[in-house]
Parts: sequence; C-alpha cells; structure tokens
Amino acid sequence: MRGSTQRRDVCTDQTPYDFENEYDTWRLKKPRLKYDVSVDPRGHVFWIWSATVSAACFYNMILFSLFVFDDVRDSFAHTWMYVNLVADAVFLCDLAIQSHLAFYEQGVLVTDSVETRQNYLHSSNFFVDLISILPLDLLGAVNANPRIFRCNRFLKVYRINQLIDLSFARMQQVSISLSRVVVVCFLLFHWNACVFFIISVNSDASRWRGFNATFDDDVMLPWPYIKEKITDVYLMACSNKEGCQNEAFYFDEEREAHLLELHHHWFSRNRTKHIPFSNFVKEYTVSMYWSAMTMTTLGEQPSPDTSIQNLFEVLNTIVGLLLFAGIMGSVGDLVANANKVKAGWQTLMDVLKQFMAYRDLNSELQGRVLKYCAYEMAEETILTEAEVRELLPTKLYTQLNASLIDKSLLKSPIFRVSERSFVREISEHLVPRYFSPGEVIVESGQLNTEMLVVVSGSVATCVAQEFVDYGEGAIIGDVNMVWFADHLHENRRQSPVISTSFSQVQVLHRDDFVRILEDHGSFKQRIYRVAHQLQRQHQELPSDVILPIEVEPLEKSLKNVQNFVLKFEVELRKMETRFWKSSAKMKKRLFDLELEVCERLEQARNEIIRCGS
Repeated sequence: MRGSTQRRDVCTDQTPYDFENEYDTWRLKKPRLKYDVSVDPRGHVFWIWSATVSAACFYNMILFSLFVFDDVRDSFAHTWMYVNLVADAVFLCDLAIQSHLAFYEQGVLVTDSVETRQNYLHSSNFFVDLISILPLDLLGAVNANPRIFRCNRFLKVYRINQLIDLSFARMQQVSISLSRVVVVCFLLFHWNACVFFIISVNSDASRWRGFNATFDDDVMLPWPYIKEKITDVYLMACSNKEGCQNEAFYFDEEREAHLLELHHHWFSRNRTKHIPFSNFVKEYTVSMYWSAMTMTTLGEQPSPDTSIQNLFEVLNTIVGLLLFAGIMGSVGDLVANANKVKAGWQTLMDVLKQFMAYRDLNSELQGRVLKYCAYEMAEETILTEAEVRELLPTKLYTQLNASLIDKSLLKSPIFRVSERSFVREISEHLVPRYFSPGEVIVESGQLNTEMLVVVSGSVATCVAQEFVDYGEGAIIGDVNMVWFADHLHENRRQSPVISTSFSQVQVLHRDDFVRILEDHGSFKQRIYRVAHQLQRQHQELPSDVILPIEVEPLEKSLKNVQNFVLKFEVELRKMETRFWKSSAKMKKRLFDLELEVCERLEQARNEIIRCGS
C-alpha cells in the first residue's frame, strides 16, 4: 500500500543511467496524488495481509470444531468470544483493503479509489465477503450452541488460495506444494477426529467403564473413545539401590502373567513419578490417532458396534483411499519436478555416450563432454539464456540483461564515454556462449572481431608465457573493436583467450558494433580518439595520426546492393520498353515493305503478260 506522499524532488546529480528513459524522469517529476491508498495486487504488503486473513480463516476452521471437547468449551468460552471479535475485525478490514485493490484494465494498472471500489463492489468476492461477515453470532444468544452460526466464516477460504498464488512468486514451488498437502491432511484428520469424538460421546460405552486393557487387548477394546484407552505417563523415580529392580519379573515373556504384581511393585513406595494429562489432551490424542489410522487405510482399530459407527468408518475408508491417492499423486509430482532437470541431463548424457561411442571419439574429448554435462546437472540449470530471451518480452529482457551487463560495460573506457542509448543497444546484441575448462575461446592471430564480457567463471590470456586471469565482469577485446589502417599487428590478437573454468561469456560481434556505431555518428570520432589513445599506449600503433578503417556494415552493404539491383531493374524495364517499341516499328516497316514488294511483283508480272501477248 502506498501511503500519502508529497511531490518527490529529483536529484540534480543523477547520471544518465538512473532512469529507463525520459518518460521515467518525467513521471518522477510529476506531482503525485496526496492520498494515494491503492493496494498493489502483487505487492509485498498485500501478500502479508493475505497471510493475516488466511490465519483468521484457519482459526475459524480449527477452533470451530474443537469445541466439541468439553474441556475446551468450558475453559475457553469467554476467550473464544474475544478472539472471534479479532478475527471478525480482520475480515472487516479485508473488505476495506480489497475495495482499494488496484486492477489491470486492458493492460493499464487502475489505481483510482473510485474505480477500484466499483470494481470490487461488482465482483463475486464482494458478495462472498459480505455473507461471511454477517453477525449470525447474535442468534447464538438464544441458542445453547452458538458455534454453528459461524459457519458462514468458512466462505473466506478463497483468500487462502489467493495467498498460495501470491506465494509462488516469492517461495519455492516444492515448499508451497508440500506445505499445502500437509495442511490439507491435518485439517481433514482434525475434522474427522472431532466427528469421531461426537459419535463416541453419543455411543453407549457404559459396559466398558473401568476396563483394564493390556497391550495386546486392542481387539477387545470398544470402538468409541473411553478414557481407559489412554493413561497418564509414569516415569521411574528410584534407583537400583532403593530396590527398583525386581528380578522375579525381569524377562519380558513373564510380565504378562504378573501384571498385578508389577503394578503393586511400581506404584508402592513412590517408585514412579506421575505426569498427568488433561482430559482434552487424552481425548484429542486418541481421536486424532484413530482419524489418521483410518483415513490412511492402515486400520488396526476396534470394529464398530452400531450401524452409524459402521457407516462412518466406511465413509472414512472411501475418503481415505481418495486422500491417499491424492497425496501419492502430489508427492509423486513433487519428486518428479524436483528431479526433472537431473533426469533430463542424465538422458542427454546417455544419448551422448552412445553417439560418441558410435563415432569412435577419443576418450579425452568424451571426458570433457561428460564433465560439462555433469557440471550442468549439478548446477541444475533449468533455462538457458536463449530460452529466457524467448520467454520474456523484448523490452523486459533488455532491461534484465542491461541490469546485469551495463555495470560491466561501463568499466570499459570505450563505453564510459558513450551515450546511454549506445550502451543499451550494445547489451541487446550480446550473444551468450558457454565454455568448459581448457577450451580456447579466441586463438592467437585471429582478427579482433569479437568482444568478450565474462558473466560467470573465469578466463585467462597468455601474455609473454604468463597467464592473466579475468573474473566475473571483466571485458576483453573492447579497445580493439576499432580497427586502424596502421595497426602493427594488422588488427589481430597476439595472445589466446582460454577458459579456465566452466564459464559463461557474452560475445559482441564487430559487425554489430560497427552498425550500432554508424547509427550514433555524433560521438563516433570521440570513440575513435579513445580507442586510438589506448592502442597507442599498448604500443600497437606507430603514430599519432588517426587512420580508422571505415568498414561498411554488412546490412548497409546489402542495402546498397539492393538499391543497385532496384536501379538496374528500372533501367532494364526501360530498355525492354524501348526494345518492344522499336521491335513494333521494325515489324510495321517490314510489313509495309513486304506489301510494297508484293505490289511491284504483281505489276511486273502483269507487264510481262501484256508484253507477251
């Protein structure tokens, strides 16, 4: 929840990297509402409040049924009323908070109090909340059992589901799923135990009063609860010097036949210490034990005596089977999800073993491949960088990647003098690569066409037979991304880059660097000067004259080729048009000439015929 705030002053010493863009700066400068009390539906405050409401729901679900036990009903009746008032106050406050709950409308977060209130009043949750806080407890004033009138409080159980949904973003899925299974099982066992005790109280067990059961007499015990089913705890309160040990009844197989003698021996002369338990503890313990044993289909309980008891136990068995199946399915899903990543890598390793054996690869290479797979399996890598890029929106992934990479890029003198938009575009074009120990990333003599940013692990360069280590956040090859015509080594690397561990490296290709630099021509000369100065300090350039190699980006070259082809097509069409026009003229002239020749031949033939006659 956002409390009342005044206009926020913007610091004057901010760097260009403090805000996402000019819109964020404007939004921070804009005066905010003085009394903005909207609640973020995914915020931390609403999550804590949902936990508070869920606790009140659990109170109603547990304490409602506990009052079937006489000790609880007699001892906590007045306290129960006060705690009920607290729980009802929480539900009333939840009405007010949900009326200020922000919501999304067509992708826009609505925080206006009038709109949030109208949205809540027209939702189904409002009617559920309204019914759940109706003061039906007042009807209990004329009823001997007012607890039944609090059943409407159970309608707030949907808030527990909301808490679970909110917790998935803050806790591990395995912990939440396991906790949910445990809580559901406890509630079912608890309610079933209370129903068992109600049936026991209303059952006739008078013929069992004073029955002294032994450890092997479970089949002789009655189905309902009786106090003889559980006794208080007695501890030994003497030492061997005081005659604690009785040699006559030392062996276990002899004790069953001498229970009375053992009872007289231990309960005389203060040889035991009595730890009493209340009736509620005994009643609830036996009832809970019966409920858990029956619903988990373990059985081993006395047989029912009446039809109601028999029907209740049959229903328990059916529900227990469904519950056990649900628990096994949930636990199976948890185990499968927990081992999903390892199982995937193990399958991949088996396939790779078969492939490498079929290709008859050398053992050293096979060992490196399997070692990399074992490392990834131990790290439980779930998503690769490429998969994260595909799952997240482009802008969100850019912000995520920038928060990890920008600090590293700003360590470079090349990017330190650059504009913020340039650094952001550079971070967008970084490509992740993964290397294992001993793998050569860049060989000596290669053109400086890549810049490396170490994300995790470590790499090293070999300079003058000595290794220089680079850890997380280091940048390699940034200065040499700018090529110069008089470079002493023809813009090639003079030392290899080797991975010394399982490392992840972000790679920037020079083509992308040049293309982005062309789009930011305002400070291109500044970057040229910084790169020339640094390469001059490294004794890679012979003079102070800046002679950069202006390599045209590939996209620009292709665009020029495309423009040339388009112009060529236009000229070709013009030539084709002229050809067809000239061809038509020639055909017409030939046709006219042919007609003229035919006419003259006809005239000559006629003249010959006339002269011959």
